[in-house]
Amino acid sequence: MAQQTNGLNIFQKRLGIMVGARFREESRVENAVKTQDSIRSKVGFWDGSKEIRRWREKRVT
Repeated sequence: MAQQTNGLNIFQKRLGIMVGARFREESRVENAVKTQDSIRSKVGFWDGSKEIRRWREKRVT
């Protein structure tokens, strides 16, 4: 009986760690999306592909 209780406690702790990690990951993703949205609104219309192409062309010539 003691082993079952010990095993159950270990399982509960592991489950708690996994659930907590999942919530932290979701929170990180939400924060990243908010940050990207705020940066995007400040930058306005900007085409990253065109800029990179322009920088590469400057470097080659």
